[in-house]
Amino acid sequence: MRRATVAIVGRPNVGKSTLFNRMLRRREALVHDLPGVTRDRHYGATTWNDRPFYVVDTGGLLPRASEGMEALVRESALVALDEADVLVVVVDGRTGATDLDLELAGLVLRRGKPALLAVNKCEFGHSVEQSSEFWKLGMGEPLPVSALHGDGTAELLDRVVELLPPERSADSDSQADLAVAIVGRPNVGKSSLVNALLGEDRLLVSAEPGTTRDSIDSRLHWHGHTLALVDTAGLRRRSRVTAAVETFSALRTLRSIERADVCLLLLDASQQLAQQDTRIGGRIHRAGKGLVLCFNKWDLVEKDAHTAAAYVRIAQAEFFFARYAPVLCVSATTGQRLGKLLDTAWEVGETRARALTTAQINRVLEEATRRRPPHFHAGGNGHVKYGLQVGVKPPRFALYVNNPLYFDRSYLRYLNNTLRDAFPFPGTPLRIELRASAEAS
Repeated sequence: MRRATVAIVGRPNVGKSTLFNRMLRRREALVHDLPGVTRDRHYGATTWNDRPFYVVDTGGLLPRASEGMEALVRESALVALDEADVLVVVVDGRTGATDLDLELAGLVLRRGKPALLAVNKCEFGHSVEQSSEFWKLGMGEPLPVSALHGDGTAELLDRVVELLPPERSADSDSQADLAVAIVGRPNVGKSSLVNALLGEDRLLVSAEPGTTRDSIDSRLHWHGHTLALVDTAGLRRRSRVTAAVETFSALRTLRSIERADVCLLLLDASQQLAQQDTRIGGRIHRAGKGLVLCFNKWDLVEKDAHTAAAYVRIAQAEFFFARYAPVLCVSATTGQRLGKLLDTAWEVGETRARALTTAQINRVLEEATRRRPPHFHAGGNGHVKYGLQVGVKPPRFALYVNNPLYFDRSYLRYLNNTLRDAFPFPGTPLRIELRASAEAS
């Protein structure tokens, strides 16, 4: 499903970042009394009334700024106005409506998007008096809130969810047999790889990082199947996301990961792995998606008979949390191993839907616990009564035990690896949850 996006906008120092943290119910944005603290864009995922969506915190918008940092912040916030599905305009209830608020309200209204007016800093029972004068902004009912104390924020979130567009599945989910997202840092060759797989120059290719600003679906007919190839914008470190256009590129990448069946994480074989490579891999792993690690630009690497094996070892060390992921060395330029890449992506997609019988699972569990019983932990010895598979995409298993607290993470990793050894699940994570069983002893 595609998550909608809510952008928080307003002039400097009205409490946008405080409201952002309140909406996410955790502290992510830097909050300070000085105006202009928020310069780069912050974003996060939240859920309200069972509806998931993204929230974007923007810098203080000065509608007439024309130079310097203020102009950059202005352009960044304008992108947020254009890209978001719902806008929350924040004003300061203590200072009252200002000329800047009027100008900002005009910018918002001209875009014709669903928007709410949040009058912040309405504490101590003065919300009606503080918010009433903001009717003149022409944005409808002013909603008094205190982002600092939480007053009125639940009502604001209720209204936000009412304005979100209907949830919808991505086209690839219904029109393709497999959705494959090509993700990675900027300039690792994502668009070049899609063009090579399609056999045509359908996507713009440039040596400048960040050329792709949106996620683009292309259909590939392969061995009687239809694959949706999604080329995504490069995902940069948050500290380098200095404009809203980059923030929304990052959000599109996260959306692509969410709706993909399999993610091809492109790595630059001609350079050392970066921390951001493993961060992207971690996002894919946590999302439960299929993962294939692809060293692109293999044609630029000086190699011998042992080079490929060395790259596999490097990948398994850096992506230690996803040693299940196949590792391929490919070249979008020469076409080397691109056929193998599609074969592997399809295999991983099928693996995510694999279902085991309860008899198969318990045969492996009995042997595993006999060979290595759970050790004493948290005041007791764990005992596994039985297990069964409770879901797919990714495969999920429930183990009924005497007390879930008696099992530490290392033992769960042992059981996870044992299941994987007995029934290969290439390219997909496995999820194991513990459930208390009255019959276990």
